Amino acid sequence: ILGLLNPQVLVTGFDRKNLFFSVEKPRNKDAFLLDYIRAHSQESGILYCATRKNVEKVHALLLRQGLPATRYHAGLQPQERKENQEDFIYDRSPIMVATNAFGMGIDKSNVRYVIHYNMPSSLENYYQEAGRAGRDGEASECILLYSSQDVMINRFLIENKEANPEYGPEELLAIQEQDEKRLSTMNYYCLTTDCLRAYLLRYFGERTAGACGHCSNCRQEYQTVDRTREGTQIIACIQECRGRYGLNVIAGTLCGHNTAKLREYQVSSMKSYGALKDFSEAEVKRIIQYMLLEEI
Repeated sequence: ILGLLNPQVLVTGFDRKNLFFSVEKPRNKDAFLLDYIRAHSQESGILYCATRKNVEKVHALLLRQGLPATRYHAGLQPQERKENQEDFIYDRSPIMVATNAFGMGIDKSNVRYVIHYNMPSSLENYYQEAGRAGRDGEASECILLYSSQDVMINRFLIENKEANPEYGPEELLAIQEQDEKRLSTMNYYCLTTDCLRAYLLRYFGERTAGACGHCSNCRQEYQTVDRTREGTQIIACIQECRGRYGLNVIAGTLCGHNTAKLREYQVSSMKSYGALKDFSEAEVKRIIQYMLLEEI
């Protein structure tokens, strides 16, 4: 009776030392996946995708390469989901390709890696899904494959999320703004050069002792480059555009591209058109994202 009245609660916190956090920006995500899985052929892992379409694509890719993978998303029949889940748990198919519909209540301790093929919409979702690795306390890896396209996918999902009829217009707008804020925080995690573990712990309200020395950022050497001139050109371009256009148009304008959309917007008449023509569009976008990250 005393035990029921005064139960013991085990509090572990968010800092799981056995997890190695990494953000990768590969040119080809599929090639990265295949190389990684082949190098960890004796291990079990989860591959999370943002959409059912990507689950089907990645699952088919792995099967074509003869890799023992199964799949899970809400579009499958309940019986198939159950069978696929059991195949994964009992290591008949040690690689699970899934949307975030997979994972709740799954008790599989030997998941050695969790790879996010797409960036999740929030750090809450990411940490919950990544945390399914290494529940036995053994060393495990949590890898996020980042591309700017992921931000667009998540923004589309946020804008097209089915509205809860219990909320009024103002409440729905507030929810969407909060979702956008979470997405920005998730995006900054992928772009920061600071310690990833410290970034996560600070977000969840835990104190840190500084850099962990055990994440991809801590193991990476970064070179400091003065981009004051480029930043000034970017700000000038945004002012010329008067906030009408998004990242792709701003970057394309600065690079002096001649696409149909840019011709439609008549950006070639702007003073900032081609101001950063010696940079690739990806480089300009990285500078813009860094400026957003540092709130410049």
